[in-house]
Amino acid sequence: MKTLPVLLFTLSLTGSAWAAEKVLRADNSFLPSGEVNDRAILGELNKKTGQLRESKATTKGEDLIKQLNRKTCKIKLSKPGNNKLSTAEIVKRYRKGVVVVSGYYKCNRCPNWHSSAASGFMLTKDGVFCTSYHVVENKDNDTLVIMTGDGRIAPVIEVLAANKRTDLAILRVAGKDYTPLPVATEANSGDKVRVLSHPDRRFYTLSEGIISRRWLDQSPDRGARSMLAITADFAKGSSGAPVFNEYGAVIGSVNNTQSTYYSVKKGVKDNLQMVFKNCVSMHHLLELIEQ
Repeated sequence: MKTLPVLLFTLSLTGSAWAAEKVLRADNSFLPSGEVNDRAILGELNKKTGQLRESKATTKGEDLIKQLNRKTCKIKLSKPGNNKLSTAEIVKRYRKGVVVVSGYYKCNRCPNWHSSAASGFMLTKDGVFCTSYHVVENKDNDTLVIMTGDGRIAPVIEVLAANKRTDLAILRVAGKDYTPLPVATEANSGDKVRVLSHPDRRFYTLSEGIISRRWLDQSPDRGARSMLAITADFAKGSSGAPVFNEYGAVIGSVNNTQSTYYSVKKGVKDNLQMVFKNCVSMHHLLELIEQ
């Protein structure tokens, strides 16, 4: 498929003027036969981010980091449906709204530029999405872009709201007519969940499980946040991914894993017994949105 830049309009970084932004398409990344072409996605992210950067369509990573002090924003979320969906139905309906969040950085071991990969999900049709705060805070990134589940690559324009304590950030990208994911806050131990994320650059990996417990994550420096521990699998690169309930609504954002070992002697961990997979409750997403 030939790549055709689509000229779209969105708010500029200052919010006081309008600026034209480009949205590109990743070629050969989602094959007609159903396979996801991981190598093509990485290559397209790197190539198209370079093109967007050269055309000055991107926002500097350092400017996005400065905007992380924005506390709240005004957006309207999609409402959850009333019918339970099969796993296949959730993927078919909402994969387009699950995004790759990619940082573009200059390698310190070679002269080339590279693209990283984390996860996120769309909140509105006009390009507002959610990911983890720490994904945006990475000082190595020259800029950030996203790729949607149907292969659209767009530059991140600005941070709308963020909270380091809860490790959530709401941002806006160029473009329109995205697929927003509904959000819900009700979550109980035993509820079935699905995760669609990008563990270790294995893009659009689906896993299933249950909520094993709800718990309060507390630390002296960060304060407290409401968390969900789930049994659905994820790994590095999954940060910011949506955790779906049976109705296809997002109830959590993938955050971290904690490994439990039988013994630790002189700093050496032995006999891995269990890995807890922790996600941030969507109650904290609502804290970033003015009611």
